[in-house]
Amino acid sequence: MSHSGAAVFKKTSGILTINEDTSPAELLWRSTDGDKSHKVVLNSVDKLQATPASSEKMMLRLIGKVDESKKRKDNEGNEIKPSPPNHVFSFNNRTVMTNIKDTLQLIIARYKDEEVHEEKMRKESSAVPASSDSDPLINTSTLDDSLSKEKLLTNLKLQQSLLRENKSLMRTFQEAVINAGLPPDEFWSTRVPLLRAFALTTSQRSGPYNVLSTIKPVASSDNKVNVSVSREKIVTIFQTYPIVKKAYDDSVPKNFKEQEFWARFFSSKLFRKLRGERIMQSDRGDLIIDRYLTLDQEFDRKDDKLLQHPVKKLLDLEGNIQDDPERRGNRPDFTMNPGVDVNGNSDGVVDILKGMNRLSQKMIKSLENEYSRISLMAEDVDKEEREELLFSDLEDVEEANYLEIKVKQRKAVDRDSHMNNGGKVGSAVDGGEIKDQVNNVLNALTQSVDLTEVSRDNGSVNNKVNQNVIRAVKINAKQAKTSNVGSVLGATTGLTSVGDAPEVKTLLPSELLESCRVLHSTCCEFLKHFYIHFQSGEARQAAAVKKLYNYLKQCLDKIRLLLAQVEKEESNARDGLVNHCKAYLKTVLDSLYLAIEKYETAVAEAENAKTRKIA
Repeated sequence: MSHSGAAVFKKTSGILTINEDTSPAELLWRSTDGDKSHKVVLNSVDKLQATPASSEKMMLRLIGKVDESKKRKDNEGNEIKPSPPNHVFSFNNRTVMTNIKDTLQLIIARYKDEEVHEEKMRKESSAVPASSDSDPLINTSTLDDSLSKEKLLTNLKLQQSLLRENKSLMRTFQEAVINAGLPPDEFWSTRVPLLRAFALTTSQRSGPYNVLSTIKPVASSDNKVNVSVSREKIVTIFQTYPIVKKAYDDSVPKNFKEQEFWARFFSSKLFRKLRGERIMQSDRGDLIIDRYLTLDQEFDRKDDKLLQHPVKKLLDLEGNIQDDPERRGNRPDFTMNPGVDVNGNSDGVVDILKGMNRLSQKMIKSLENEYSRISLMAEDVDKEEREELLFSDLEDVEEANYLEIKVKQRKAVDRDSHMNNGGKVGSAVDGGEIKDQVNNVLNALTQSVDLTEVSRDNGSVNNKVNQNVIRAVKINAKQAKTSNVGSVLGATTGLTSVGDAPEVKTLLPSELLESCRVLHSTCCEFLKHFYIHFQSGEARQAAAVKKLYNYLKQCLDKIRLLLAQVEKEESNARDGLVNHCKAYLKTVLDSLYLAIEKYETAVAEAENAKTRKIA
């Protein structure tokens, strides 16, 4: 593409040249005798006009921007806008004028885009920035360590993010931890799988890819290239293509601004080469950016050295013989050979394929430190092949050795069962009796069951059982939403929500029904932690069990208080609300009474044993 040509300016012949090496670019006209010259800075041009192709005259007019500082007022005080500067050039060759016009259109459009971009950035900077938390919740390079129980329980950021995503878990956390005083570590200790699943779900991100292949420049009617690139794509381009990063550092802001650099890059031959397109001699490009085409070849040679695969110390000779192309297989077809042009030079297809392979290897190599893959590099890849070469036929076969365990003490439960059976401790059991019992069980499992016997029974019994099941399903339908089963199942699907489930028909008001749900989930939370510590059998858990026992009694008092308030506010219009509340909370009430009874019984037995020991 020509950037210079003969032109007439103010009835004087000369040479018109576009100089893009300076910043900003300039249009320089110089007379043939060298006495006169005229310079136009292209970032000050507002419009470009050209005579149509059907006209005999061949002229270009550049209209400059109005200088706001040169405004003046007339005698009446009205502002007089100064006339914009005009630069008119005449040509004798239509092709020369068209080439210069196309080049000027690209440069002027580039500067206009830069002004729009600066105005947009100015508005965004003046606006209040929204608080965004883009830092990852876990470190994926040390994934095994980040997903350990200790790290998950201390990752407050991950826990807060999970609570914001799961509203039902947030309500349970507020009631159990914030209002009731349950320690946060105790609350999260039973939800480690949920935290681990949420951390894995949120830490996943898109891997490296050929970002330039997703960018589609669109040419407008005024010979302008429109490209939309986000900041994330720019960062990915720099990481994937070091040559673009070098060109950017060398040019911005030394030669041009960032907007102009990207406009030049997306219209250059370097952009098409990195995308994997074939470059033709007639393709347009950018004089400055295309200088890095030769430098990119040096970068490719460095990448080839880094991506060389190490030679394995063990060679599969038998496999090499079988894969010998001279002994097996035919010569590759002519369609597999790279193409050549009329001069015998390569058409560039091989270079494109090598570039794509090189890019694929770099993208795979960039993931070596992600998701704990770095630990795989320490493995011995030749270990299996070395073991196959060892002669181990005459080695002794290792036999499994077992230790005999002898029980010296009988449990009290076994002793009581023997005494109830009328036998003595340590008495022998009849083998024939045991064999008969096992045979009876096996026969019951292997024989078919006649289901018609069910209908022969009394129909009232079946109807009664059916009504009980339906009543239990209606009562417990909403309780299943706040149970821990939903949270565990939702952990694998990104926290499934049950908020869209249809409401169960009930006589309770919505506020009272929600209070029952929250109270039920809170009681289940404390019951779960109580049994974890109570059934551990460790003496050091006594303080935690006592504290949870007090929490259970508080939950019991809250249920009684709720029932008392409902009974006090109950009216004739809503008769039976107390019974409905008791039906909803009956299961958790029974569980609370049972847990409190177990704890008090265990404490009483421990005190009695201590008293007998002292006596």
